[in-house]
Amino acid sequence: MSVIRWILLLGGLFVLVVFQTSTSSSFVIFGVGPQVVLVVLCCWAMVRPPIETLVMIPLAGIGLGLLAFQGMPESVAALAPIGLAALTWRARSVDRGPAPIALEWAMTIVLIGAASILHFTAHAIAVELTTTGVNWLAALRTIMLGGVLGNMMLGAVVYWFVRIPTSGAAAVSVPSRSAGF
Repeated sequence: MSVIRWILLLGGLFVLVVFQTSTSSSFVIFGVGPQVVLVVLCCWAMVRPPIETLVMIPLAGIGLGLLAFQGMPESVAALAPIGLAALTWRARSVDRGPAPIALEWAMTIVLIGAASILHFTAHAIAVELTTTGVNWLAALRTIMLGGVLGNMMLGAVVYWFVRIPTSGAAAVSVPSRSAGF
């Protein structure tokens, strides 16, 4: 990948982190602001080469830790499972060939759900350790459930905004069954 593409990629990540930290409370889905960075990273992990995702994850965690007043270790740890999923998905794709787009889309939504649960858990544990405690039942019912559902709904749309421009028209075209007629 060229230097210009890396600069654009990291610049876009910076804009995304700033967007999430400055506007996440303004766009509420199911009572919770969606984790736009987490959703985009999950979509990116399923579509693009793993090296891009593995570079973006710690940088996004550091950016969120600095700008969103979250701890950097919690932010990076909360995003880390996305990297494992990216490597696992790519290893599967190398062994079995590329998956159908519908399966990739469904797996992306599942990854977003799992990453959202792990993201919530990492931050809830950090709050539990640094404050007087967390009301786990209320947090699971309001924050985690709303966050998971909102992130999955957002991811179902964002996937296509990542998939179509980064994969080229040949990757999303349907082969014709009337070839030769």
